[in-house]
Order: sequence, then C-alpha cells, then structure tokens
Amino acid sequence: MADTTTSTDRRRFLKATGTLTLAGAAAGSATAESPPALQETNGFKPPGQPGARRIAAAGTKSGSDSTVTPPLAVRALSKMGFGHARGVTGASGANPDVILSSGFESFTSGFSQVGDLAYFASLGSTDDERLANYVEEQLNPTSEDPELDARLAQFPGEFDTLGMPLADAWSAYECTGFSNYSRPQAQTERFYLNAAVYSRWQLFYLVADFWHNHFNVYSRINRDTYVSWASWDRDIIRAHAFGNFYDMVYASAKHPTMLRYLDNYVNGDGGSINENYCRELFELHCLGATSYAGNENPRFVQALASNPYTALQDSELDDISLGYLADPNLDVAAVYTDDDVLTAAQSMTGWRYEDADTETSCGTGAFYTDEQEHNSDSTKAVLTLGVAAIPSGLDAETEGRLIVKLAAYHPATAEYVCRKLCQRLVADDPPQSVVDAAAQTFLQHRRSPDQIARTLRTILLSDEFKDPASWGRKMRRPLDYVASAMRAAGCDHTWRTGDSTTNSLLSRFNAAGQRLFDWRTPDGYPDVRDHWEGSTTLVQLWRTVDYLLDRNVSNNDTRVMRVLDITLGSFSTDPTPRDLVEFWCNWALGFTPNGGWTGPTGAAYDSAPTTIGRACLQFMTQAYPESDAGAWDADTPIDRDDLDGDRSPGYWRSRLTGLVKLILWSPQFMQR
Repeated sequence: MADTTTSTDRRRFLKATGTLTLAGAAAGSATAESPPALQETNGFKPPGQPGARRIAAAGTKSGSDSTVTPPLAVRALSKMGFGHARGVTGASGANPDVILSSGFESFTSGFSQVGDLAYFASLGSTDDERLANYVEEQLNPTSEDPELDARLAQFPGEFDTLGMPLADAWSAYECTGFSNYSRPQAQTERFYLNAAVYSRWQLFYLVADFWHNHFNVYSRINRDTYVSWASWDRDIIRAHAFGNFYDMVYASAKHPTMLRYLDNYVNGDGGSINENYCRELFELHCLGATSYAGNENPRFVQALASNPYTALQDSELDDISLGYLADPNLDVAAVYTDDDVLTAAQSMTGWRYEDADTETSCGTGAFYTDEQEHNSDSTKAVLTLGVAAIPSGLDAETEGRLIVKLAAYHPATAEYVCRKLCQRLVADDPPQSVVDAAAQTFLQHRRSPDQIARTLRTILLSDEFKDPASWGRKMRRPLDYVASAMRAAGCDHTWRTGDSTTNSLLSRFNAAGQRLFDWRTPDGYPDVRDHWEGSTTLVQLWRTVDYLLDRNVSNNDTRVMRVLDITLGSFSTDPTPRDLVEFWCNWALGFTPNGGWTGPTGAAYDSAPTTIGRACLQFMTQAYPESDAGAWDADTPIDRDDLDGDRSPGYWRSRLTGLVKLILWSPQFMQR
C-alpha cells in the first residue's frame, strides 16, 4: 500500500509545487540569526495551541516563495558536513543495528542527546562565537568517533581490510580471485557511507570526499587499484586531509593507486615518455587548467613578479647542487606550457611500484625507482621560462620530488585549489574575496603541517560563508543528499558488504550518478548544480529515499529509518496532521520560520505561509489517494495507535512515511 500511494502522491506533490525549480530556489532575503529554540524529543506541542512551544523562530521566505533561508546553524551544518542529525531515543530491539541511543550522545563526550543543532547552540552566546568554536572542534578531530566505531565493531569481518598495511593487503589479496582482491575497495566504499551518516567529524569526511575528487582515481581499473584502495584512502586522502598540500601531492604521486591510474609506472619504459601523470599534476592537482598556456614557447610566457620559492626555506630548493630553484634572480613562469609538462614527465621517469606490471606475482606494492629507466642525462627547465635550472645526473626520486615541489608551491596552485574548496563549502560561484583570502592563507602556510586546516578555517569563518545570501547557491550532490536524508530522518542501519539492504540501497544510489570512487576520468565528480539537477539524477535520488523510508517499515527491530519511533517518542498525546507537518518539517529541515510552516491552528492548507507547508498539509488531509478534497481536518487528533497500525481509511503510518519523503524530496531540503 505504501509504495503505490507514495508514487501517486509524489506526482501530486510535484504538481502542487511546480514552481519549485531547483535552479531558482536560491534567491532569498536576510534571515534572523538568533539560534532556534529546539524541541527535539518528548513534549512537543503544536503551534497555536495553549502552552505550545514554537520549535524555532528563525527564517524568512525567499523571494520566490519556494524555499526559506535557514538560521546559521542549519546552513553551517549543511555546508560543513552532511547535514544535521537529531538525537534519537526511541530505537529499541535486539538487532545489532539498533544502537542510536549510544552513550556518545551526551554533553560529557561533546554532543547533546538532542543532536547537532542543540550542540551547536551550546557553543556560545552569538552565532559568530558558536561557529568559531564548532569549526575549531571539527578541525581538530580526535580518534574518538563512538557511534561510527560502534557500528563498524558490530561487523568486524566486513571492515577488516581498512586498517591493513598496504604490503599486508597486497600479499593477502593480489593473487586471489575477484571476490577477495576487491574487498579493500568494497569495504572502503561502504565505510564512507557509514562515515558520512554516523561520524561526529562531519567536516573531516566532507573534506576527505573533496580530496578523493581532487586527486580522482577510478578505483576499478584492475586488481592493483582494488587491492590498494583502503591504503589510498587511509594513507593518502585521510592522512593528509587537514595537513600539508605538498605532502599530500608527493605521497599520492608515489602510491601504487596513482602510479597505476595515470600510467607513471611505465613512464620511461624503453626510453619512451608517458606524460599522463605530469599532465594531470599540472592541470588538475596543482596549477589548474586556467594556468595552461598550451604550446606557447616557455621563454615568452609571463613571469611572476618574484620567485615564489625564495622565502620557503626548503633545503632542496635552496641547494645549489640541485639547481638552486629558490634563487631570487631566477624567473618563474606564471603559467605552464606543454614543454613544461613534457620536461616534467622526463624528470619523473623510473617511478615504479613492486610488481607494477604483472598479474601473477603478489609482491608488496611498495614504491621504488628504476634508475636504468630514469632520464637523467640532460638538464631540464620546468616553470623557469626555458632556463635549464634542474641539473643532469639527479636520481629519479629526487628529480621527481623537485617537480612536485615546483607545482605544489606555485601561487597558481593556491588560487586553483582554494577556488575549488570555496566552491565546495560556499557556492558554485564563490565570491572572489573569499577565494583571495583562502589563497593568501594557503600560500602563507605552504610549509606548515596544518596548511589545509588553516585554509579551511579562513573559508569557514569568512563573512562570505556566513552570509545568508550564499544559501541555495549549491545543491546537494547524490552523496550529500542521501547521507543528509539519513541523518535528518533517523537512519539506523550499518552499511556493509554481504548485506541485502546495503546492496539494494547502493543499486538505487549508484543509478543517481555518484557511485563512490567510480568517476572514470581524472577530473573527479562535478561540483556544480548544473550537472546534478537533471531529471534522471533527481528521480533516482527520490527512489533511493523512497526505498530507505519503506525498508522494513513495519518491523520495530529492523526498519532502516526510525520515523515512526521518532514520532511516537516525541508526542505524548495524539497529534494532528498539522502537528506532524510542523514537527517533521522542523526535524528534517532544522528550524521553523516565523509564522510556522503551515500557519496557525484552523488555517486551511492553501493558506499556509510556505510552499512546502501547503503541499505537505494538503497531502496529510486529502482523501487517499486520488481526491483533492480534504477528507481529514488538519487540526483533528490522530489516534497514536493508528500511526503504527496503518489501518484504513487513514493509512496513517504510510501517510506519515510519505510526509517525510515529501519533505526530503523538497527543494528546501536539497539546497546547501
């Protein structure tokens, strides 16, 4: 019954909200920035009733009347992670997944039982103070991640490769069949889904996802990338996510995952030059395509005003025997050319990993250099306007390391990387002012071990990040959307290999176009709205949420989303349809605007002050499923037992589940 009526009402909902174009939902006026007064568990009283507590009193309608600008807490949690999660106390049962009431949700360990929003509100007396304290905490994650750790510990055999040293994983799986050698990749894929939903360190995993796209590798090339994937994620992406950018680039260049993907493991074979890696080092990892001067003669490109390497105090760049690349009299190009790429590729010949080109010997995957295949016979000019500053005779690793430093420390790299970070955290078209501020921090701290964390702090504490006008200038990508929907509506399932619920979820999620670690070209998944607002993506995302909300919905122990538990645990008396709309809009969207979502008690659905309130109240009161006529009064209580029983004629459990789906399908929820 639930599946049939939900599809009917999805069509009705979309028709009712036809003006809600995702592209136009961003326009908005300034929002009151006082923190919402959150009522998240027991004791909810409907607005308009005697003694009722308004869930929140923040937010104004946008100019299009399609979305409402949330308070800063909601915007920050949506942009810095995968949305807010509420404290859930109604889960119970013998199933090992049912651990939502874990001890981590207490003030003593840093988080409140009433969830992220209340915790954020506890961090200061002003929005600026709360944001600064939250950012500082998120930028300094500890090893304590209780809910995520507890979930992984429930299924130790499903995540046993995540901590394996690369050599151990290579030895154990490289010479085995697909079901074994694919384990590190499959387990990492599921680990990331769990981390996005359950980790307390939301910023860390959002940024890790960013770096997975920035240094994109298609994980399913062959057994080498499958086997090394847990190490790639752990030792390269997560190990450097908040660290030093050069360290990250250099570590990635030496890892078998990157060596295999961009073919640097065969660069220099038989004297041939393969420039694939160095092309992407310049174009995608460091300076960016906007700094590409094509086949221009490097002697005639624009030079920087001064040598950017002079003040670094890097022992190798200062070493005369290595070319003294920090010489203040050496001109450094502002852009790169094809000659720079080709010469850099000659410098990075002979980089290998053990058993790189065999499928029959296991080996260790360890990096090494083959000096016999390294092109060390000539001096080389890279980013030095044709001046051959790199001497001949250098060993393969040293010469390659110099190339990585020249690229990673270049000022164009700061601009390029910081624009991408601002695009992820602020808007598809971030203001140049915040890009400039971030790039200045990035450059100033090029040798700091926490360079990336310092840059993130600059972005997240900026006026541009806090500006309400930035809300809606991004749309949730599939991973953002599905993880946020799970967090917003009480997901209670550990995603793992060998689990039918996980496999069914992933088949739907993957169809939306962002299967984890599956983008084949090295540019990574797009991070702009235009790529993701097509009908195929949106329909598949709706189907994914539809599956999540319906999976085992009638089973108290195994339902994936705890919508019924949350509802029954939050109302001590029989709720009205209006109560349910107001409550779930607040719960899932994080706030209630001035005047509520549906208006005062007694107001008809078509007079609700918000588009989503009108559509949801109509859905909760209409005859089921076809008539537009209101069959139930919006303010007549519903027997609590009917919410669980799903009996005719109201089918209230299905209707309640459908209500939450409509909220999660709304443009209001899809914004970032």
